[in-house]
Amino acid sequence: MTGTARIVVTLTVFAAMLVLMVVRPRRWNEAWWTVLAAVVMLVLGLVTPHEALEAVLAGRNTLLFLLSLLVLSLLVGKSGFFDWAAIRCALLAKGDAHSLYRNAFVAGAIITAILSLDTTAVMLTPVMLALVKRLKVPAAPYVLLCAFVANVGSLLLPISNLTNLLFADAFHQTFAAFAARMIVPQLVALVTTYAILRWHFRRDLPSGFDGESLPEPTSVVPNRPYFLVCVTVLVAVLICYFLAPLLGLEPYVFAFAASAVLAVAAMANGRVHIRVVRELAWDLFPFVIGLFIAVQGLENLGIVSVSSGWLAEMRPGSPQRLLTVAGAIAFASNIVNNLPAALIARSVLLRSHAHMSTVLAALIGANVGPMITPFGSLATMLVLAFARRDGEEVHTRQLVMLGLWAVPVILLLTTLALALTFALVR
Repeated sequence: MTGTARIVVTLTVFAAMLVLMVVRPRRWNEAWWTVLAAVVMLVLGLVTPHEALEAVLAGRNTLLFLLSLLVLSLLVGKSGFFDWAAIRCALLAKGDAHSLYRNAFVAGAIITAILSLDTTAVMLTPVMLALVKRLKVPAAPYVLLCAFVANVGSLLLPISNLTNLLFADAFHQTFAAFAARMIVPQLVALVTTYAILRWHFRRDLPSGFDGESLPEPTSVVPNRPYFLVCVTVLVAVLICYFLAPLLGLEPYVFAFAASAVLAVAAMANGRVHIRVVRELAWDLFPFVIGLFIAVQGLENLGIVSVSSGWLAEMRPGSPQRLLTVAGAIAFASNIVNNLPAALIARSVLLRSHAHMSTVLAALIGANVGPMITPFGSLATMLVLAFARRDGEEVHTRQLVMLGLWAVPVILLLTTLALALTFALVR
């Protein structure tokens, strides 16, 4: 295959994969299309079997951590934790709809940070939609709240987002080092996002709601001892993530250990059976593995070397460089989805031996940036899918019109906060 033909075929296969992921003909899962693209690239020789194996092995720690987080989130969900959190948010609001919106935002940010953005999308979104229906308040502001907080709130820890796991593993960042650099940008991102959402929905949010129909939070907890075990284990595993480097263990070891403890406790209390494994989002693994291989096909076109040269020409550590990198990744994420954009960015940054400030700026672009198009991130697609299922359609135009002005503001302030942290503490 000639060089030109190789470029055309690779780009065609990759573009077709992205279109099919978004359109989902016959409602087939996104994983079908990434795996199909990977197979086509292997058959056509655009990616060799050795390259494919290397791409998957390079992300093995990430895949193991993803599995441990999925198991942990599922077992926590069986305790009634998410329903309890939603009802607690409503009760603490005391009939004030604006306080309810704030509480929901804070709850989403916390769950995203410690259990990942996919947990917020898959487990918190349906609970929140059921709650607002019960309280008879408009659902659209809460749908977009879940979508925004899932993405924007995923900067703090490596576990908060799959893109973080990919970068932390590749650049050997510990939990403590990652969190220390990201805590200020994360706070800025959250405060800015909340202010924007509150202003944008100022006419849609009622002044109050009737909370008389709300049950007691304990009523949605099927087994109190198991619930308490879940809360205790979550606190313990979070501490262990930070201690992992001192013990010479990968953080996913602790996540699996926590899952094992919860599994034993859940089975002892009759909360789960072995068949619960069927409820795990297994399709995420072929989805991610297929993307690894498909992105390798793009990298084989020389995109990485060209981009690395462009990056090397920019002054390291400058705010202009950080903003350019964050903006470029955000733009790419809204066009091709943030996971393939992050995978390509990771290779570019590794090739160019980028400064850690540039690495984290790229993550800001991949996490905060993909909120303009509905297919910018998998979390956004999941939130909107749950809303449609519950009869609460959020039209693409509504998301795009909000994202077009909100995302640049959030991205700018968050990236400047990152630049400031590196300027003050090198």
